[in-house]
Amino acid sequence: MKSIIPALLLLLCLHSPAKAEEILGEGAFRYRVVDGWAKEALAKVSVKNGHGLAIDAAGRILFLTDDPKNNVIILSPQGELLESWTARMPGAHGLTLVKEGDKEVLFVTDTALHEVRKLTLKGQELMQLPWPESTGLYRKADEYKPSKVLFAPDGSFFVFDGYGKDFVHHYAADGKLLQSWGGTIGEGENQLAHFGPHGGVVDTRDAAHPVVLVCMSDKQEVKRFSLEGKFIDKFAMPGGNPRDAVLWGEFIFIPHLGDQWPKDKTAPGFVSVLDRQNKVISNIGGSAPEYDGSGQLQPVHTVTKAFIHPHGLAVDKEGNLYVAQYASPAAPLIKLERLK
Repeated sequence: MKSIIPALLLLLCLHSPAKAEEILGEGAFRYRVVDGWAKEALAKVSVKNGHGLAIDAAGRILFLTDDPKNNVIILSPQGELLESWTARMPGAHGLTLVKEGDKEVLFVTDTALHEVRKLTLKGQELMQLPWPESTGLYRKADEYKPSKVLFAPDGSFFVFDGYGKDFVHHYAADGKLLQSWGGTIGEGENQLAHFGPHGGVVDTRDAAHPVVLVCMSDKQEVKRFSLEGKFIDKFAMPGGNPRDAVLWGEFIFIPHLGDQWPKDKTAPGFVSVLDRQNKVISNIGGSAPEYDGSGQLQPVHTVTKAFIHPHGLAVDKEGNLYVAQYASPAAPLIKLERLK
């Protein structure tokens, strides 16, 4: 990631956060940055890069960083520091919260340790998944760099190897490996090119036919697969860099690390909101969505400096937006209030 440093320095020099009164987005998804939210709280703990976010049943904001001193920082919706703890994970990247019975647990991927850990909300380790050596797809652990865990309705889960060899590994709830797909497996669109499956979500809006959404960040597209790993279709997100996907009711939120990333590492980035048909209905911090006569989304670009590299996000019950940002020491975590 050394190549980002000069670009980041330039971006920090140019960056001027959105004014509190600036309205971002369109239609029913318009937002305003909450000025100074959690600033004092984050000053009390060390933060390297903002990576992942989740909101627990109590409404607390769980913020994942790759600083091994404070892997998980827990905040109130008002931005107060509640607690922090470390899992000693220097490459912590993806954070997924899931309910198991009457308890909530976390799944954290680590690109440096080449593993996935299951943890309690207090940081106690419950399970560790090392590199999937038994698949024969890797020569050594260093080739495996998992980026995100996605959960299916039956409790099984998918691990995306977004920084390694671009495979998707499907596990049973108890951690038994069921199947691997993506990467170089299969033909045509069934394969996932590098850099490929960075993040995504299991889309359950059609409960009878859940599908896996795979955010192909540098390919500027989102691919849809069956739970068995069969390619269904895809849709383009030109100009952006879809990093992850968060399901919120009938809508999906997608953070874009920047414009045309990695060609342009100075653009601040934006967040897209998709409707039930996966059409973009709002670009928060980006140009308003436009579709041509054939239904193709036209290239989108950043129009404000509200963000610095949105990497992960969470949406609360009211639709307020929390955004974790990569390579953004000035603002690794921000909150945006949804306007009624």
